[in-house]
Amino acid sequence: MAADTRANLKPETRFPGASLTWWLMVTAFGFLGLLLALSAPHIFTRPLQAGDVAQQDIVAVRATTVVDEEKTRLSREKVRASVLPVLKRNRELDKEMLDRLEMCLDLVPGIQEQAGLPLDERLGLSAREQAYIIACDDAAWERIKSGSISPAGIVTPEVESAVIAKLKGKGGKGRAGGAPASLIADLDQARGRYRESKLGNSPQSHELLLISATIRPAEFERTAATLRKATARLLQLGPLFPDTPRGDWEQTIIEFLPDSWNDKLRLTCGQLIATILAPNVVIDTDATMAKTDGELSKLAPITRRIEVGETIVPRGGVISADHLTTLNAAGAAVSGNWPMVISLALSLFAAFGLFGIFLYTYEPKHLFSPASIGLICTVCVVTCGIAAFAGFDYPQFVPVPAAALVLTIFFGSRVAVFATGLLMIFLCVDNLVTTSNLVALGTASCAAFGINIKQRRELMLRGFLIGILQAVGYIGAVIVTQTSPSATLLWRELTLHFLGGLSSCIVAIGSLPFLENLFGMVTPFRLAELTDPQQPLLRRLEENAPGTYQHSLAVANLAEAGARAIGADVNLVRAGALYHDIGKMVRPRYFIENQLGDKNPHDAIAPEESRDRVLAHVTDGLALAHKYDLPKAVQDFVPQHQGTTLMAYFYHKACVRDGADKVDANFFRYPGPRPQSKETAIVMLADVSEAVTHSMKDPTQDEIETAMATVFKARWDDGQFIDTGLTTGEMERVKKAFVRVWRTLHHERLKYPSTTTGRMAVAPEHPEQAPSSD
Repeated sequence: MAADTRANLKPETRFPGASLTWWLMVTAFGFLGLLLALSAPHIFTRPLQAGDVAQQDIVAVRATTVVDEEKTRLSREKVRASVLPVLKRNRELDKEMLDRLEMCLDLVPGIQEQAGLPLDERLGLSAREQAYIIACDDAAWERIKSGSISPAGIVTPEVESAVIAKLKGKGGKGRAGGAPASLIADLDQARGRYRESKLGNSPQSHELLLISATIRPAEFERTAATLRKATARLLQLGPLFPDTPRGDWEQTIIEFLPDSWNDKLRLTCGQLIATILAPNVVIDTDATMAKTDGELSKLAPITRRIEVGETIVPRGGVISADHLTTLNAAGAAVSGNWPMVISLALSLFAAFGLFGIFLYTYEPKHLFSPASIGLICTVCVVTCGIAAFAGFDYPQFVPVPAAALVLTIFFGSRVAVFATGLLMIFLCVDNLVTTSNLVALGTASCAAFGINIKQRRELMLRGFLIGILQAVGYIGAVIVTQTSPSATLLWRELTLHFLGGLSSCIVAIGSLPFLENLFGMVTPFRLAELTDPQQPLLRRLEENAPGTYQHSLAVANLAEAGARAIGADVNLVRAGALYHDIGKMVRPRYFIENQLGDKNPHDAIAPEESRDRVLAHVTDGLALAHKYDLPKAVQDFVPQHQGTTLMAYFYHKACVRDGADKVDANFFRYPGPRPQSKETAIVMLADVSEAVTHSMKDPTQDEIETAMATVFKARWDDGQFIDTGLTTGEMERVKKAFVRVWRTLHHERLKYPSTTTGRMAVAPEHPEQAPSSD
């Protein structure tokens, strides 16, 4: 035989029962379906935008801490308002103020000339009164000249009353205009000249009039020079800050004027200079901004805690920009994200490769089976699709435990654990289910792994266990994440998780028949039902072909031991062995095990006709399998247990009759197909082994081993196992298992002495020494 290695198999034989093209199509569609299910929220859901109206309450799906934008903004505004601005001197403003002072002083000589200031000393008027006479309106001037007071309802200014009183004193009793007519005329002319000169349009016109009335023209230049120096000194020594009262500036300026000046002159000059002064410090924008930024950097954002299930935007509420930030942080915002889709595609491709390596290493029969790949992909696609559209609102009902249960039933715990683990990773990365809920679903899935149930009703008990574990898993996640949901919310979540786990079991149970029919695969529960002796087809086989029925039972015992020896599907092998010869019940007399000592009908017919009768048990068996709706996996045992082997007895009979060179050996071969799996190969070996050993009379164990080795080698050399992946090492283990079963069934029995009465010739002395019955 060839060496014990899978490398000796031809590459094309690693896809039993299906072409490589079909396998690639199933894998490609599975990949695309899973990618579409995972990417659906990113492709088909319109991103939430500011201004959208919430169609339902949008709640947090995971606990998180977010920045309270409104409170943080108010806190930052408060800090900005509390930061004092950084000021700096602007020397250009000093020059502007000196220029304004110069302009004002340049106006004084013109005012004195046009207004005739200071006025005649004979009038005894103060500078303030002189300025009033020159600048007052015509109505006031007429009252002054007439010496009358203001009409009723009009308050006479104090300075006007003083001017009238002084002019009355100069002009005599009863006539305010009693002042010399020449003086009055001079005042009229001065007022006219002043008005025509438009010198009164200056903002400092009042102060300039006071200066003009206070300082004599001959002394003005010296006084003006002193004012310039005092102002320049003031500006040089200190900054002028904003919001400083004008009166403070007047007092400061007076301090810089000569003490030899009288108080009125110093006050008048101080008032004039105060009118041209302005703040000469400005805000340093850059420095102030840097100072503000420094203070703001010390301010930590104000945050708030959002718990799972907390309503972020109520139904009918308008989604703001701040809401979007919170929704993203709480996992409640679904938005288009093509980079995420591309990342999912690459990650999914890597996951498919990793899963393929795992199957190649541990479960190659499933890797090279399109039905297995299709079923695994279908389960994952349905789970991810439900998670994509229901995981946001009802994560408790995402059927991860159902997927684990179905995968375990069809493929065993090892495949189920690996596939479910990858599935949960993608659900977590794609944010379809929150971490807390995913922990609960994963905990519930643990109840599905390692399941070994023979009857469907036992699944319901498993369903309650899954529901309980899912609720317990959620409690564990809450404790680990240190979230503190309210008692009402906690009970609601626990109830939903229990119901979700229970519903997963119900979904798994309900989907089994559909998956069995869709992918042509069977579950242990279906196989257990098929191996029940009360099955109608087995009862019919026992009644119509009892010898074949006993042969099938013996083959089933051998095949079951062989399957267990190499880790094949024991349940499938036993079911296939029981049904592999059901076609013999149609013409039972043409098979030796049913003749029971009667005449063999093949002795009276030609070998070609015998070949047709024997070959018919395959086609008849397939017809019965279809009629009784046997699963395809079980139907495959009917033709494959014979493969393309040669009907050696009838071929030899034809060769004796016609000569070997005139007989086509292929005519006497079964049409096949050859066994396509290890399970059908084991049944083929069990079938021929049972037939050979049954025909041997009182064989020894060595003879049995030799006979089995011979038929094993014959089937191997005939190429019957080229499509199964069966190795020589596995065949050796199968042979040892067959021999062990044969030895168990054919152990040596105790021979009792013969009697005529059915009793022992000599009774034993002690009853306990009597040999036990067998």
